[in-house]
Amino acid sequence: MSLLSILWRKIGVDMNKKKFVDYSLEIILQVLKKLNLELQDAQNKKDDEKINFLITEAIPKYEKLYLAFKDEEISKRTPEELEGILKIVEDILEKNNFSKEFIDECQSKREEYKGNSGAEVVKRLFEYSIKNLKKSKDKIYEKLNPILKNEEKLEADLKEAIQYDEEMRISAEIVDLREKKRELVGKLEVLNQKISEIEDDIQKEWKYKIYGTVTQKELEQYINYKN
Repeated sequence: MSLLSILWRKIGVDMNKKKFVDYSLEIILQVLKKLNLELQDAQNKKDDEKINFLITEAIPKYEKLYLAFKDEEISKRTPEELEGILKIVEDILEKNNFSKEFIDECQSKREEYKGNSGAEVVKRLFEYSIKNLKKSKDKIYEKLNPILKNEEKLEADLKEAIQYDEEMRISAEIVDLREKKRELVGKLEVLNQKISEIEDDIQKEWKYKIYGTVTQKELEQYINYKN
């Protein structure tokens, strides 16, 4: 009988569903943390095959599980239904060689460091990045808006142009403006994509919550070491 099954039977049919969900979430967070470290290692080694596997298969699988356990509907499941979900959690626990003691310790640290953990640091970094990216967007719009107005004026002038030379001059100016516009719009698209990705990371939570079992100081020391 597995450790998690023992835990289940110890709590009994009227088990605290929140405890079960929190316990399961901690297991999945630890798997995601491990996979995230593997991804960083693969990126450092430029192991494209492993990077592709982690990004397209392994991480999405556990991300989906994490979001499923975050769904409030799971807490409405009957004990019988939860026992089926328990089997999935047991498999994850055993596959990753996590002990019940290790998960208990992670939960204890997460509770102890709440409000002062690495998770708060990473979430703030995400929010700070979005703020800076939006500032960059504003600077691009400052350059883009006059170009759009000038383009509109030149298009109107072109319609009124009578002389061939004048038409060619205005057309050349429009071509130059549109090239600048295309470049700026391309930069905006890149920034919008980055903002969208970070907002998605914040919404899904796990990318910062995996650091909830270390203190802010420990994480900052690690970041400084990496840099």
